[in-house]
Amino acid sequence: MPAGYQGAITDSAFLCALQVADSLFPIGSFSHSYGLETFVHEGVITSAASLKEFMLTYVRYVLAHTDCLGVFLTQKYAVVYNFDSIIHLDQLMTALKSSCETREASTRMGKAMLNIAQQLLPCPLLEKYTVEVNKGVAHCNHAVVFGLIMQIIGLPPLQANLVYLYNTVASMVSAAIKLVPLGQREGQSVLFSLHPLIIETAKKVLELEERDLGAFTPALEIRCMAHERLYTRLFMS
Repeated sequence: MPAGYQGAITDSAFLCALQVADSLFPIGSFSHSYGLETFVHEGVITSAASLKEFMLTYVRYVLAHTDCLGVFLTQKYAVVYNFDSIIHLDQLMTALKSSCETREASTRMGKAMLNIAQQLLPCPLLEKYTVEVNKGVAHCNHAVVFGLIMQIIGLPPLQANLVYLYNTVASMVSAAIKLVPLGQREGQSVLFSLHPLIIETAKKVLELEERDLGAFTPALEIRCMAHERLYTRLFMS
């Protein structure tokens, strides 16, 4: 693991990370399933076991090479104030999201998070980024805004990856509890069982570069696209 990527965590950074990742933080993540609802609708995910199997693949092959990597790269560029690379990354992440619902979910949550962050953590980096968002140059992807916030509060990249992965996985397990449906205890068991993979993936992402962005997941992408045409829907994506 690269030196300096697992530093000491201050109490302030720890509390800020908890607040940003909390379901109470009003960015609307609870209203998205990222295609999970289509898998349930088609009978692919019907139990805690099939949910776990899905999440193992999703974390290892999707999040590791898309949004979690986006969080890490944003921090990497922000620490040296490489603003052009941050904007390029933001645009690239939008281009890699083939589903309209997924793109809109990412930017909708990103803009909500950015608005709150400006109030809680005002700083020149966020102000400059907001200007580019308002001009339509930056797209305001959730992972990019999350990475900026993690850098501003001083959370080391490894821990930032852990927080992002846990937050995303917990949100999807919560959606599955409503959709399958599953009991709360079953959901917690699935979430707990994924802890080793979350740790493994958080460390793996530290070794990746921008050229590693992107995942070949046609089954997921097709179901994300099909979601908006489901007869009934609980979630926006």
